[in-house]
This record gives sequence, C-alpha cells and structure tokens, in this order.
Amino acid sequence: MFIQDAMRSGEYDGYKIFKKSIQNACTYPEYFKYWRENLFERLMRLFIWDGMDDPLPREIEERLILAGHCGIIQYKDKLTAFFGSFFGPTVYQDEWTSYNVHSPIYSGTYDIGKDICIINNNSLRNATFAHVSHYASLLSHAEVTLMMQLVNCRDAGGTPIAKTEKAKQSLLDYQGKLFNGKIGYVSDLGGVGVEYLGADRHTQLDINAVWDVRTKLMKNFYADIGVRASFDKKSNTIVDEVTSDTSMLLYNVSDMLNERKLACDRVNDMFGTSWSVRLSDEIQYNDQNEPEQEVIRDDV
Repeated sequence: MFIQDAMRSGEYDGYKIFKKSIQNACTYPEYFKYWRENLFERLMRLFIWDGMDDPLPREIEERLILAGHCGIIQYKDKLTAFFGSFFGPTVYQDEWTSYNVHSPIYSGTYDIGKDICIINNNSLRNATFAHVSHYASLLSHAEVTLMMQLVNCRDAGGTPIAKTEKAKQSLLDYQGKLFNGKIGYVSDLGGVGVEYLGADRHTQLDINAVWDVRTKLMKNFYADIGVRASFDKKSNTIVDEVTSDTSMLLYNVSDMLNERKLACDRVNDMFGTSWSVRLSDEIQYNDQNEPEQEVIRDDV
C-alpha cells in the first residue's frame, strides 16, 4: 500500500512522529490536535481573495484568524502581510494612529492610513482561533466518547479491578487485544485477583446519539461564524424560524466579509492594486445577501 510503503522507505521524516501518534490515536490530546488543525483549515477556505499572488491570501487569512488583524506594507517592492500591534492612542481606546509590524526577519513602525493598511477579521478585531479551539475541544470529547462506546460494546462485562500486579498486566494485555480487535483473554481469572464490578461501562447515549452530537457540533461550528450547514432536522421548520436563523447567521459572516472588502478598498487606494474578496464558491448567496442553498456538509 502506498502510504505504508512510503513511510517505511525512510524518505518521510515524520514517520517516527506518525508511528508514535498511532499509539495515542484515540486519546483526547490527539483528537484535539486533529480537530484544531481540521477546523483551522476549514476557516482558511471560507474567503477567496482575488488580484494578488500566492501565498499572500493564505498569509492574510492566517493572521486574521490567529490575531484578529494584520498590516499590509510595501516590503522589498512587494506587498506583504505582517503580524503586528497597535500603538499611538486617540480619543477612542480601540482606535490607534500607528502599527508595529514584526516577523522573524523584519520589524518596523508605520502610520496607519499613510504607509500601512490594516485588515480586520471583524469590526471588533476579534480573532477566530478561540472559536476553533472551543469546538476542537467539544468535538474531541465527542470522538473519545464515541470510541469508548464502540470499544466497550465489544465486552458486556463490568469494570475490571486488578488486585495484584500480575492481574494488572493480564488485564492490560486483554484490553489491548480487545481494542485492536484481536483474540484475548484474562489468564487465571480465579487465582490472580481479578474482579469485575457490576457497573455498566457503556455511556448513557447510544452510538447513534453520540454521532448525532458530533454532527450537531459541526453544524454549530459553522453557524457560529455565520455559515448555514446542511443538517437533517427531525421536525419541520417553520418559515419564521428559517428567517430568524438566517438573520442570525448573516450577521456574523457579513461583518467578516465587509471588513475584508473595506480593507481591499484601502489597499487599492494606497498601493494602486485591484484586490477583491468574496465568499468561497461553495457558499452561495443571492443579491439580497441570503443563502440560496445549504452546501457545507457535516458528514465528515
């Protein structure tokens, strides 16, 4: 198989890291790392920037998601996106006159509106990385619960209790084989000091219910940033509910899109470019700025 052969060939430097991750693949930390990267990538694909060369669109979105704002300057005859911080107070606590840019190879101070343009993630300059981490945590717990439910369904016994070290090793070996779908047993059940409590190790939700929670979390991840997701509802949705839900969704995504459009206008005026930004083609909006169809799928 290609992946297996490629990793064993030694050309892939991350093989040792990958091999180690397999051992912890079903733990909360590994799920969290997976979902944090996955959700971050989904946000990166939300907006499409036109009129600029790669990797600038990616660099802009990375900084907006992580920091809530970034600065665009002419660096070595090329427009470049920088992380930065505001300074130079005005009569308003959230408005500033200057911006300090910084990177591993360059830092500098620029006057806002004169030699630097600021792009905001939204009107309050809030980053969306906390949103990613929040749902990564929720989805990780859902994944762990689902995995525990799947594995625990293989054994109808109660919770095993080991009274001796020999019993502990025997149980660990048995649980490992159970998890990996192998044949296993607890050796010398009567003599090594193993007991099974009568407690049910299954969760209070069945497998379908846990999967439903996971699906709803994915839907709400998009809904919280203003994107309607496809979702099968068990009851009919009335017109007023659809209208109210649509307004709530548009309130968020329109703010993010509007800030990016305003930034494009400022950059175009200052540097003579022709930047523009729009929502990803997978998210369809009509002239009234309402969703035409629900296209973001949750069955991932």
